[in-house]
Amino acid sequence: MKIALVTDTYYPRINGVSASTQIFADEFAKLGHEVHIYAPAFPNHIDVSDHLKIYRFPSWYLFFDPEDRLGHPGGDKKLIQQFIDKKYDIVHTQTPFTIGGPAVKWARKSGAKVVHTYHTLFAAYVEHYLWFLPKALSVWYAKTASRRYCDSCDLLITPSTEMRDVLAGYNVSKPIEVIPTGIRLERFQGRDPQRFRKLKGYKPEDRILLFMGRVAEEKNIDFLLRVVNRLRPRVPNIQFLIAGEGAAKKHLEKMTVDLKMTDCVHFAGYLSKEDWRDCYAGADLFVFASITETQGLVVTEAMAAETPVVAVAEMGIKDVMASGRGGLTTQLNEDEFTEAVYKMLTDKALYDQKKSETLAEADKWSSTSMAKRMLEAYEKILKT
Repeated sequence: MKIALVTDTYYPRINGVSASTQIFADEFAKLGHEVHIYAPAFPNHIDVSDHLKIYRFPSWYLFFDPEDRLGHPGGDKKLIQQFIDKKYDIVHTQTPFTIGGPAVKWARKSGAKVVHTYHTLFAAYVEHYLWFLPKALSVWYAKTASRRYCDSCDLLITPSTEMRDVLAGYNVSKPIEVIPTGIRLERFQGRDPQRFRKLKGYKPEDRILLFMGRVAEEKNIDFLLRVVNRLRPRVPNIQFLIAGEGAAKKHLEKMTVDLKMTDCVHFAGYLSKEDWRDCYAGADLFVFASITETQGLVVTEAMAAETPVVAVAEMGIKDVMASGRGGLTTQLNEDEFTEAVYKMLTDKALYDQKKSETLAEADKWSSTSMAKRMLEAYEKILKT
């Protein structure tokens, strides 16, 4: 098949959509398909790939989210015509914005089938990004715009059953398949947890809680900070490591100072590939409290590094941890979450059991398996 993956957010921007796009593109190419990626250009960034063609549209600075870029496809009409002339079998959009939106029209002109992955629960985020509108109006807009875009496609993909149910609640009329993004298990081979702990100056007796991901308000990291603060008198050697970057970092740094937690909270920023892998492995627990996560890729990554998880059982996390293996889940309740973390850190038999379950759980979410499922969905829609 000839496949175009179209996204308004892609590397060097690091987030779940970028990761998902890259993982599926790599797997499709390994399975013998021709894959092209269309995304916004970033200043001073040069793509290097020996198996993918990556095309970049001109882009603008995005003042309210400076890590992203606002794509401007009208600035390269030749690239638009090239897109149409290539006559892709599948055009798979990852976002519905200034590149992903027009791509539906380009696909229709070329006769391609359009697939869209609904990665983000926009109705939960709009109050952070459309703060100038009343909340009820912004939520209505997010739901209405989502339904219209989804109904313009031939097939919808959601990373979780709960997200599928959300779209059904919007009265979306097109078929929906649940296909999560897989994880590349080979990236965790050779992990060295002690190397990372020594590199960052942690002591052998330190109990490290890790959050890895975009440092944004919707990730609910302030909830985790309050949990760690409550655990400090009970677990004197507790440490909390926040790995990633994002708009909420300054707020969280101030909160850390206000709570007098600078001795046990550390911000690691972005990590190299080796440090990223070993950071996951070097933590005692991965903690996650987002209630808007459509999949929770970081949770499966933590388990692939043999690190148990304590997470809030909402949205995609509910699917990932449905078996109850590899960690504990709670409601969005500080008391309950605090006790779950405390139990994992102090009950050795429970901790060892959950740790022993992690690798088998991670194996269920391999990137190759998920890519094959996606290709089957493509083939099915091509026959209609």
